[in-house]
Amino acid sequence: MYLILKDKLKDRLRLKTYSFFYIFQYLANNFYLRAVLLLFFSLNGILLFTNIKNACAGGRNLTKITSVYVNYQNNTLNVYTIGKPFYKGYLFKKGQNNFFIIAFGHAVLYGNAGRRSIPFGDIDNILFAQFAVNPYVVHIVAKEKLFERLPIKTIFIGNNKYDTVVYGTGKIETFSNAVPQLKKYNRQKPVFNVFIDAGHGGSDPGGVGPMGLPEAFVNLSIALKLQKLLNAQGIKTEIDRTFNVNVSLQQRVNEANNSGANLFIGLYCNSAVVPYLYGTTTYYFHKNSYPFAKFLNHYVSKHLKLKNDGTVMDDLYVIRFTRMPAVLIEYAYISNPLEEHLLASATFRQLIADAISNAIYKYYIADKRY
Repeated sequence: MYLILKDKLKDRLRLKTYSFFYIFQYLANNFYLRAVLLLFFSLNGILLFTNIKNACAGGRNLTKITSVYVNYQNNTLNVYTIGKPFYKGYLFKKGQNNFFIIAFGHAVLYGNAGRRSIPFGDIDNILFAQFAVNPYVVHIVAKEKLFERLPIKTIFIGNNKYDTVVYGTGKIETFSNAVPQLKKYNRQKPVFNVFIDAGHGGSDPGGVGPMGLPEAFVNLSIALKLQKLLNAQGIKTEIDRTFNVNVSLQQRVNEANNSGANLFIGLYCNSAVVPYLYGTTTYYFHKNSYPFAKFLNHYVSKHLKLKNDGTVMDDLYVIRFTRMPAVLIEYAYISNPLEEHLLASATFRQLIADAISNAIYKYYIADKRY
């Protein structure tokens, strides 16, 4: 019995040996199968190399692009990063269109790709996106009026944060003095702190537009964008809500007073029974809040291209009982059909956040009022 089993085992091994021999011989005589086999192993090698490369990249510190926004007043594009950026700019022409492309190497874009469609300087619009993840590359594409390289300058703003400034007018002096002041300010004073009040929320939707847009959603969206922008500028922030919940007026005031904030800013929409009222209004209560309230309303209404509806003293709870300079801005009328349509746009809400953050930065940091 043992000998029979042993013979059967030998036969199976012999059969397997013959099988592999015949398969190999068949492949050797078949050109197409050899090509497919070679391609298969080549692709596997490439994928293996790619995975190794990605694993190595993950082990290093990637440059994190935290914010990309346009300073329309200074005609600059500001790219804020954590980690020193490495980039290369080059020109590209397609038909009658001129493009200047800035490729940030070894970089990751935090958040979604975006577009800035309002022209500034010699630039018609800006597109930015994560171009590739192997290797990690972020592309910022500027569509230009002229076919020219744009000046770029990277400025260290402290705590491993950098501001890469692209000058849309071709003049590098446009914004050269503002960020160095931030460096000096960071060394001499504590970080400027802003408390953001995202109005309404939860069971309190605030004003509701003719098409059903709730004010609470708009305010929260702008508040979160504003917080991100201010943090990128080196400004500390506190916020009273980060999702759709109800926060009482007393709680908002208490949190603001306990935050150590240097400025309180309430974000709200205006609303009226009549649908034709429109524009931007900023409220204050204490006299020391008036100068910034006036500056803010003028700055935001100008950049949004909306009517300046005035700077108003009013006895509103959140700006009366806070112990720091406090303002409440109503950027537009949600009761106005046209302005409700604007507020429903994520692009327009980003413009509001950009304008408010730039106003705070210019008034308190660049102009040294803090």
